[in-house]
Amino acid sequence: MTKTLFGRTALIISSTMLVFLLAVVSIAGYFIILPVGKRNAEDLSALILLSAQTYVELPPNAKQDFINELSKTHRLYWGTGDESLAEHIHLKPHFSFIEKSLSDRLGSTVDVAPQVGRPDRYWVDIKISNKTVRIGFDQERLGVSLPYVSLYLLIALAIAAILSSLILVKKLTKPIQKLSEAAKIVGRGGLPKPLAETGPKELAETAKAFNQMSTDVQNLLENRTILLGGISHDLRTPLTRMRMAVEMLPDEVDDELTQELQSSIANMELIIQEYMQLTQGLEDEHQERINIKTLISNIIADLKPRKDQTINLLGDENCNKKTHSNALHRVLFNLIENALRYGDQKPVDLSWSNENSALKITISDQGLGIPKAQQKAIFRPFYRLESSRNRHTGGTGLGLAIVDQIVKKRGWQLELLSNEGGGTQITLTL
Repeated sequence: MTKTLFGRTALIISSTMLVFLLAVVSIAGYFIILPVGKRNAEDLSALILLSAQTYVELPPNAKQDFINELSKTHRLYWGTGDESLAEHIHLKPHFSFIEKSLSDRLGSTVDVAPQVGRPDRYWVDIKISNKTVRIGFDQERLGVSLPYVSLYLLIALAIAAILSSLILVKKLTKPIQKLSEAAKIVGRGGLPKPLAETGPKELAETAKAFNQMSTDVQNLLENRTILLGGISHDLRTPLTRMRMAVEMLPDEVDDELTQELQSSIANMELIIQEYMQLTQGLEDEHQERINIKTLISNIIADLKPRKDQTINLLGDENCNKKTHSNALHRVLFNLIENALRYGDQKPVDLSWSNENSALKITISDQGLGIPKAQQKAIFRPFYRLESSRNRHTGGTGLGLAIVDQIVKKRGWQLELLSNEGGGTQITLTL
């Protein structure tokens, strides 16, 4: 949670408010609650001491009436001395205040102890004129337990502070979260729903700018598709004428020259085809259930690897997945083609597994590997590790760019592990 803007902002605001509330309650407790608690203890101690002194000085026939009146009016009870008292412990601060006040007034130590079986009633023994008088009082006689008021107040304020901060932070970060989600859709080549251009001025202006940017990016992609489609269409006609012209060359023309012309035309047609794949790779919406081994086997057959090239297929023959079949075919075709082309003619391993509804396909070769500094760059259009642009040592540099666009569009994941001189492993997760 603390990794998100919402979590971090909420944590900072809540922590700050809690520290502030703790400081406020501590100051209030020290300067208000404790003095009031001591004052109440002083008043109760004075009443207990006065009652004990009055009781000792009264004639025997008036003592019972005094006890009854004291119980009725002041909620103080006279003990017989037979009450079973618990071990003297300090559970609450105001009892310490009462003990201290009585001890100071009498000049000797006085303890307050709870009664066994009645934890809400407390007794204190007062020695006056060589006589010991036991007087009791209930906990409610003290009124509200002031230290607990501080605790309850702190808890209530803390809950209010945390809830209010969460609501405030949620309100502020929700538009940013929507902006983040929309940006991911744009990054995959899609067009998100327009963001609401409401709220604080800064957020409204940001949403407005993002909506405009999203529309511009989509228009740019559409224009690119139209442009490359037009170029492809316009170039294929003269290429077809050139191929026919080459076929109609006289027999006395050098065969090597004829083959070179035919190879050049074929390369140009392949380049045009890959350009079109780059623009059309995001449009496939068709889904069907396919058998992974069958799909990979068909791709290998289309690639026509050398007879001495070893390809190991490792996976369940009955592994099926409902997905965008054309898109998956194009991604795997390009990845497997790269593994065969740059695998240094060494064995290539193709493995797959379907666990927890997640299909993982791994392609491993034993080639020269990809330098770490170039592992991100290879997914850029027209980028090639071998910069000579020679068709015999590499393609157009569009294969992995097509893979990258399709993977982002579908929400798939692509993980590349490669060490220079140690081969390359690419894992596709659906």
